[in-house]
Amino acid sequence: MIQKKLVLDRLQYPIPGICAILTLIYLSPFVGAWLNYLAFSLCIYRLAKYDVRTFSIDYCCLISVAAVFVLPSGISFVVVLCLIAEVWFVIRDGLAINSALALLVLLVCYLLLRMQFAVSDFLLCVSQFIIIYLMLSFLDAQTIVLDIESFIINMVVSSAYALLLRKTPAITHMTGAEVAAYYGSSLTRFKGLFRDPNYYMSLVIMAIVLLTLLYIKKYTSRRAFLLSIACMLLFGALTYSKTFILLLGLYWLLCLFYLIRGKRYLLAFIYIFATAFLAVILSDTLFATTLYRLTSASSVRELTTGRSILLEMYGREIISSPDILLFGNGMSAQLLKKGTHNLFLEIQYYVGLTGLILYLLYFGILTAQVQKKYAAGNAAARLFSYAPLIVFIAAFCSLQGMFSVSVYTLLYLSIISIGIAQNDCTKGKGALK
Repeated sequence: MIQKKLVLDRLQYPIPGICAILTLIYLSPFVGAWLNYLAFSLCIYRLAKYDVRTFSIDYCCLISVAAVFVLPSGISFVVVLCLIAEVWFVIRDGLAINSALALLVLLVCYLLLRMQFAVSDFLLCVSQFIIIYLMLSFLDAQTIVLDIESFIINMVVSSAYALLLRKTPAITHMTGAEVAAYYGSSLTRFKGLFRDPNYYMSLVIMAIVLLTLLYIKKYTSRRAFLLSIACMLLFGALTYSKTFILLLGLYWLLCLFYLIRGKRYLLAFIYIFATAFLAVILSDTLFATTLYRLTSASSVRELTTGRSILLEMYGREIISSPDILLFGNGMSAQLLKKGTHNLFLEIQYYVGLTGLILYLLYFGILTAQVQKKYAAGNAAARLFSYAPLIVFIAAFCSLQGMFSVSVYTLLYLSIISIGIAQNDCTKGKGALK
């Protein structure tokens, strides 16, 4: 089926509808799960009434509450919504025929062969492959910015909501009890509306990088940028995640490289001095607990929270036979004590080297298509446009997430961020005002 030639006018995003949906989701833990069904019905109405671009913005809004917006069985409404959206948009708008589609079909067929009894996990993966393909097919410069802004705004709102209500029985029931910052500590790790603070942290660090990119491209004011960054740093610090500190270091290096690449040497010097000054203050206050977790480790195993052991364990399992190396253990395979804590190793374990290559090729082609169509601006700005993707890869070298909707959303945002065009005037532009 060939995609219909549609004239895409400037998008007028219907904000009141998504506000009503998010309000119902936020109230659901306290009022009743039936509010989620009502919110889902409104999502279906918007899906049928508006185009793919509007759905992509809704998709980016909902990811921060995906752990609350669930069926009683635990399946996310976002996955169900994506499956319905895919069928509807393909029937109504057709399907773009290109090299990425061929790889998509090949990847879906391969996962079907390796699915075994993991039907729900298979449907989650396929729903994300296809919806990302469709959203990228109808992507335009305006939608890129709106997708990213909606994600950031809802991260701030959902995080504030979770922080204010973190001790209430309703939120604890939805996300589980918070774990101690370290053994014997009275402090607990904030995790937003997620069940694991590290996955919540991955969304926070991505919001920080995307905020910086919007500021560099002149889509947000300095005041909004600094206020939003301060909020995100607070939320991230409260996770007491060692990985968050390391990713902040990577983010700092990317910003410094941007300044040097753009020959802004004086600003780079001021940036280094200001960061050093803030680091001295924050190391004794906001980040003191996290730094204690880093510096008190007595071994590599303790520093990596056992990840080095898991890497060796899964590595031995993967190379134990040619079949497992090439085709994996299948999507129903049991974990070896704990998860892989590495997305690429996780894909390799379940679907083998063949599956990993298909994953990389598919998302690599999608990235190349966005880069070819949208990448513009000066050299320094173009290079920093890859910062979200670099941070995504670094973050998920220590986190798994093959069967997590939020991981695919972060990947989608990382890909489309490459195409953010330079905005010459901030007045009246953007949503972060």
